[in-house]
Formats: sequence, C-alpha cells, structure tokens
Amino acid sequence: MLKLLKKIYGSFVDNIYSEVVKSPVRILPITFLFLCILGGILLFLPISGRMSFIDALFTAVSGVCVTGLSVSDIATELTTFGQFILMLLIQVGGLGIMAISSVIFLLLGKKMSVTYEKNARSMFDAESKGEIKESLYLIFKYTFLLEFIGFVIMFIRFSFLQHDCIFGFKQAIFLAVSAFCNAGYALISDNLIPYNGDPYIILTVAFLIIFGGIAPVMAITLPKFLKGEKLSPVITIVFITTIILLVLGTLLFLISETNGILTGMSFSDKLLNSFFNSVSARTAGFGSVDLSNISCGSYLTLVFLMIVGGSPGGTAGGIKTTTFAVLVITCINIFSGKKNIVRNREISYETVYKAIGLVFVYLLVLLISIIMLITTQSVAHTKLAFEAVSAMGTVGLSMGATPYLDIFGKLVIIATMYIGRVMPAMIIYYLNSKITEFDVNYPKAKISLT
Repeated sequence: MLKLLKKIYGSFVDNIYSEVVKSPVRILPITFLFLCILGGILLFLPISGRMSFIDALFTAVSGVCVTGLSVSDIATELTTFGQFILMLLIQVGGLGIMAISSVIFLLLGKKMSVTYEKNARSMFDAESKGEIKESLYLIFKYTFLLEFIGFVIMFIRFSFLQHDCIFGFKQAIFLAVSAFCNAGYALISDNLIPYNGDPYIILTVAFLIIFGGIAPVMAITLPKFLKGEKLSPVITIVFITTIILLVLGTLLFLISETNGILTGMSFSDKLLNSFFNSVSARTAGFGSVDLSNISCGSYLTLVFLMIVGGSPGGTAGGIKTTTFAVLVITCINIFSGKKNIVRNREISYETVYKAIGLVFVYLLVLLISIIMLITTQSVAHTKLAFEAVSAMGTVGLSMGATPYLDIFGKLVIIATMYIGRVMPAMIIYYLNSKITEFDVNYPKAKISLT
C-alpha cells in the first residue's frame, strides 16, 4: 500500500513539475505566488512580529515583488527575525525568477524547454547554455559585490552618526539589499527622510538602485566593454534611456518643488533630493521627502517615471526602458519618414508589436486597478491613483494613502503588485511563442484614423 501511494504521489508530482517548468509563462506566476504565500505565513508568525495576516501577506507580496508599499511600520512591528525574513524575500524577488529558476535547472541538470531557453539566451545575451551559466555567475557575483560595497559604506556612516555599530550593521545590510533590489523598504520609521541632507547615505542608496535596475546588463556588458568590444543596440538603448530619464526627472522635480516641499533646503540639498527622487521613482520607492503635498508637476513626473520603470532583467518594474525607447524611436522615425533604424540596425515590426501589446495591457490593468480603488475607498482619488501606479510599477512611493485602505483596498494593491511584477515578463514570453513571420501576404485593409 505504501509503495502504491508513493508511486501515485511521485507520478502526480512529476506531472505537475513537467506541466509547470516547461513554460516560463507558468514558472513566473507560480513561483512568485508560492513565495508570497510562504512569506505571508512566516511574517504572520508571533516570532516575526505582531501583524494581522492580511498585513503580513501585504508586506510579503510587497517584499517579493520588490515594491516597498507598506500598511505598517516594519521598523517597529517586525522583530529582528521578521525583518530578516523580509530581507530574504526582497533578495529572492530582486534577483529575478528568470535567473533563479535557470540556476535551479542548471544545478539539477534539467533540460530547458525551447521557449524558455530562447528567452534565457535573449535576456543573458548568450548563444548557448554554457554562456547562460557564465552570465548567471557574473550576475550573482555582481549583485553580491555591489551589495557588499553599499553595506560597507553605509555601515561606516550609520555607525558614525549613531555611535552604535550594531545599529549601523542592521540598518546597512538591510538597506543595501533593499536598495539594490529596488524594494524601497528601510528599517527607519520615516524611511530616509531623517537622512535627506546626508549625501553619503542618499547617493549610496541612489547608485545601488541604479545598478540594481540594470544589473544583468551591467554584469554581462562590463567584461565585454573592458575588452573593447562594441556594445549592442540593446545595451546602448538601456544606458542612453536611463541617463535621459534620470536627468529629465531631476530637472522637472527640482523646478516643480524648489518652492514646494524642498523649501528651506540649500540648493545642493534640493539638487540631491531631486536626483534621489528621480532615481527612486524608477521603481525603488525610497522616500527622502514627504510626497503627500507635492505639486501637480512633480505628481505627473513621478507617475511617468514609475510607469516607464527600469531595464529588462534587472530588479526594476514598469514597462521597461527598452519598451519605452522602442516606441519613442518608432514615432520619431515615422514622423521623419525614415526606416525604423537604431545604430545601423533595423527594429523589426515584431519588436514594435510586442512593445505596443505590452504597454496596452499594462495600462489597461492599471486603469482597472485605479477604478476599483476610487470606487471603493474613501481616500483622495489622486492619492489612490498614485498608489496604484506605484504598486503596478513595483515602486513603493506613497502619498500616504496605503495605510488607510480597507481590506478590499489592500487586496486590490496586493493583486496589482503581483500582476505588475510578473505580467510584463509573462506577456513577452507569451508573445515570443505566438508572434511569427508569415510569408503569406493579404490585401491591405483601408482604415481611417481621423
């Protein structure tokens, strides 16, 4: 009887395993869902703190999806053990399921599906499974090296400011992981507002966010760049778009808030905090100033940056810099009457179709989330819309509305964070398996657009 049960159970597990792992469209949501539920249960335990289950689940989802939105003060409501669990959830979620599941496949000697291996090669700019292994090694080495450097800098600074090495160690290690993974959590009740005039803390966190947002690109590109190899169009697009968004966001925030929430600061501190908020809005969600009373200009700037997000394969969310850049380049070329060319390479119609499809579905889900919140919650509509954009982009910036949500509102934000984290990758994986080039030509439809 025991052998029969073992045989049935083993067969059942093998069937589930084969159905799940043969497609990244299944791997991503199932793995994230498992981590979110497991994290919620662990944070609900008495040893972790004193949260209700819905708040523990909210915090776990926010950690795994590296968002940072919070309905409670993790600095006071989580124990050291609970904070350690949250840090682990952030690290796992930040490294990315694509990288982690690829590592599992490689360690177990499992064969990747054709679609999965195609997406893995595309993300890691690799031609073979051997190159994928090498790229994964570089990514993990790059991740832990930068987190360690950030930890050392902040450990020295926090210990000096507070005259407490234990406090410095605890704050620095959590903040280094949270910043690199673009999570937005800090073990300080007011996030980074108490340190908004300290360039050591603010700039260290800012650059960890930037490097985390383009982690695989940097890890894979740096050795090639040092060897003098020519950068691919994708890498060029990522770097140029990132720089433009950072500069543009800094200038717009500085102009909008010089006489607003930045009033009373020196010009250097205004510039520092404008730069930090431009960086943080790209899916990190750390707060160096109180955003509850920002101007309309800053509001629209931050919403735009949150929707665009970071770069593919990194720890950031949003529609991604490459998607945004493809659409902008396509529009410029259309109005210029030129072919869709970037760095002597043509952007295929297939890539443009994927970008349009991703943006459409992303904005549609975001709109549904906003409508559900503003029709059920008694909080200012502008603040609810901001929280929804922040959740969808896995950012974590808040105008103070999240703690006032009822259970339904919290569930909406939980679902939005989860969808915002897994959906963009799932859409691209799905389209990669569906969009093909056909040799058959059909008569062109005449459709008026005006």
